[in-house]
Amino acid sequence: MSLDHIVSVTIGGLTVGMIYALIALGYTMVYGVLKFINFAHGEVFTIGGYVAAFTLLGLGVNDDMSPLVLAGCVVLALLAAVLVPMAIGFLIERIAYRPLRGRSRIIPLLSAIGVSIVMQQLIILVFGPAPVSMPSLAVGSASFVVFGIRIRVLALVIIAVSSALMLGLTYLVKSTRIGKAMRATSQDMEAAEMMGIDTNKTIAFTFVVGSALAGIGGFLVVMYYGSLKYDAGFLYGLKAFTSAVLGGIGNIPGAVVGAIVLGMTETYGVSLDLGFMAWFVVAGLILGLYVQMVRVPRRRLQHIADDRRTPAYEKSITDVYRLTPYYGFKTLLAERTDALLSVSAAHAVRLMFGNLFLAVVAAVMFANASVRIDTRWQPVIAFVVLMVILMFRPSGILGEAITEKV
Repeated sequence: MSLDHIVSVTIGGLTVGMIYALIALGYTMVYGVLKFINFAHGEVFTIGGYVAAFTLLGLGVNDDMSPLVLAGCVVLALLAAVLVPMAIGFLIERIAYRPLRGRSRIIPLLSAIGVSIVMQQLIILVFGPAPVSMPSLAVGSASFVVFGIRIRVLALVIIAVSSALMLGLTYLVKSTRIGKAMRATSQDMEAAEMMGIDTNKTIAFTFVVGSALAGIGGFLVVMYYGSLKYDAGFLYGLKAFTSAVLGGIGNIPGAVVGAIVLGMTETYGVSLDLGFMAWFVVAGLILGLYVQMVRVPRRRLQHIADDRRTPAYEKSITDVYRLTPYYGFKTLLAERTDALLSVSAAHAVRLMFGNLFLAVVAAVMFANASVRIDTRWQPVIAFVVLMVILMFRPSGILGEAITEKV
């Protein structure tokens, strides 16, 4: 396994992760304010890519144009990819979600699924069922070589643009008046209204910003891959939602971290041999053993009431985690007389099976070291990683967002 191949795959994985992050931020922003998932967000992403591609096709861009004119056409396509999704995001919130606000959460969830289906059919109706293809441009395939490693310019542009947008979004939420209104609405909508905040405008703004990010994501995808299908938003949206859950739903930095982890894992999984990938599983196993043997027992000891805190009782808690095959099962099979001990035993058994799963996976991968996974298994790899991480940390890598005081 050559170093240049690993570096090239790493850059590719980071590029994919950054695209996921742009879409995931829309999911996590809406969840942070309204506490529900906008499953139509993936179709907004697709519309952004389609609008950008058709704008460039309509302008007739080609490599014979002067660089200035070509840059102007790309800017116009980017503006279209932002403005149209923003308008659609506003209409979705106003028509499909606002009338259902305050109802049972399952109702807006079903509405979101319905909106997703309707929008997918509208894409077919307006643009046709055939995939849209970008004009063949030299700028799309431009690359340069550093230390023998070929890097696409567009990959670095995607990483830089995505990073800048994420920093800008963080500043918007943390340091501006509208960001303060968003956090206040998320914390307590009724109290925010009593303080003079127009919650309807704030929520609509949240949808508009999330849709703009998704539109930019669609523009970058169609530029990077050269084509886009009408149903691409379903899979991209599902992976972006997975990224948000993986990082911690409602957590903006968590969405970015989860997206990068997901993108890197997918790309590594289908680009590198199992023997190399097995070492990542071994690292996960070491981390899992640390969680089970050290981190969790320390945290459990903090839950012991002062009147019950004795060296013998503390040892029984740590033994449940460190000697789970014996003490964990023994506690579960015995009559339940201590709630903390029983809960700890059940938790320890789950952690043990998670670590055993990682050990078995590592052994299988080492036994098939020269095998490379087919690209069709890429989504499976993503969701296996999600399951493993949530097994050890259900709240996600950075944890679910806790509403801050404004």
